Order: sequence, then C-alpha cells, then structure tokens
Amino acid sequence: MWRSRLVSPKKKTNALLVLLLATALTSGCGSETEESRAELQKDGSVKSVISESFDKPDYDINELQQMVLEESASYNRSVGDSAVSVEKVSEKDGTASVKMTYRSAADYAAFNDGIFFVGSPKEAEEEGYNLNKVLSSTRNPLETVGEADILDMDGDVRILITDMKDPVVLDGKAIYTSDNVQTDKKYKTVTLKEESGEPAYIIYK
Repeated sequence: MWRSRLVSPKKKTNALLVLLLATALTSGCGSETEESRAELQKDGSVKSVISESFDKPDYDINELQQMVLEESASYNRSVGDSAVSVEKVSEKDGTASVKMTYRSAADYAAFNDGIFFVGSPKEAEEEGYNLNKVLSSTRNPLETVGEADILDMDGDVRILITDMKDPVVLDGKAIYTSDNVQTDKKYKTVTLKEESGEPAYIIYK
C-alpha cells in the first residue's frame, strides 16, 4: 500500500510524486521496492533518496524530474543560495528514484516542512527544543538519561530530533534514543515508529 506520508501536504518532494501518482491512490496500489532514507554526512550535509513504485504506463519520469528541479530551484531562490541540489531522477524496473543533497539539516527540514534538527544538545536547547526527556541506552535499555545528563554530555555527542518517517542513516552510532525509535543492529540507522505522534530523539557519536 502507499504510505500515508505520500498524501501529506507537508512533504514537498513526496508531494511531487503524489501529483504524478494520484491515480494509484484511488485505484491500485503499487509496492515499494527500495527503502527511502536520509543520510547524515560528516560535513553537515544531508543526502536523501525517495524511492517509490512507478509502474503505470501513463507515468512520466521526465515530468517528475522537471517538477523536482523546479521545486528545488524555487527553494534555492528563496534562501538566496544553492542549498538543495538534485543529484539524479531515474526510473528502473517500475521504481522511480529521486536523489537529492541538502546543504544542512536545517535545509532538509525547511524543504520538507518538518522537524529535522542535528547539533549538540546545548544547541538544541538554544533552538527551543524540549530536552526534558527520558532516553534509553541502545545497548542496555535499563540505562536511561534525562535532561541534565543530556546537557552535560561532551562535545563529540550529537542529537537528532525529527518527525520524519523515513529511516535516517547516522554519521555515527546511536547511543541513546527515545522509546519511539527503532535502530538497526549496528545502531547506524534509526527510524521513527509509524504510530508515534511525537518527534524522535537520538543521541549519537
């Protein structure tokens, strides 16, 4: 089935797919063959992949590419810089893939109209995020930390706060998470649980 995020007006890039795939929402449902994701880079940029079923004869990959390019150009004009770049729009075996690079986590959040903060705990506090949370260790769920512990962590620690549903590949390993987060076995990929109504909090280094 199509994921609910595809019909959300919040997600601008995903909304481009909605416009092309509207018939799929009212008739048949395609199957997703590759997982969409965001990848945090060491230089602070974010790479993203949106991958969705694109297997109807009236779908036009060139139209999708043009829409994505126009959306990114509009955003870049609004911020006066090249903050978003479209790396590749392609279709293979009935799956469309859109690969993009964002200058920063803030640009990723703004372009997709969601929460996606990456920085130190103190920076998160300065930005107004609520750190009065209980986070559990990824290796020992019985070990927890609260706000004072989070703010006292050293400079190598980063915190990701997001309401995005796609998996996020960290530029490190998750060490503490809120209870609405799933991690892979290597603690490198984190995902906000679908049923969660609250943002995910991930501390990593």
